[in-house]
Amino acid sequence: MRLRKGMRVQELTKRVGQIPRQGSVVAVRGPTVEIRWDDGHLSSVTGAYLEPIRQRSTV
Repeated sequence: MRLRKGMRVQELTKRVGQIPRQGSVVAVRGPTVEIRWDDGHLSSVTGAYLEPIRQRSTV
């Protein structure tokens, strides 16, 4: 799945038991993705293991 602006993502961890960071995609520029993490920090990442977070439907 391609990442798009506004999508919620989480960064897969490299250590067992580590909690993955979650945030929102701010921009996608080729292989570089800019993310605003839930803690307020902003990162530009390339080659990171990011996966979309599926939103739960409230029916």
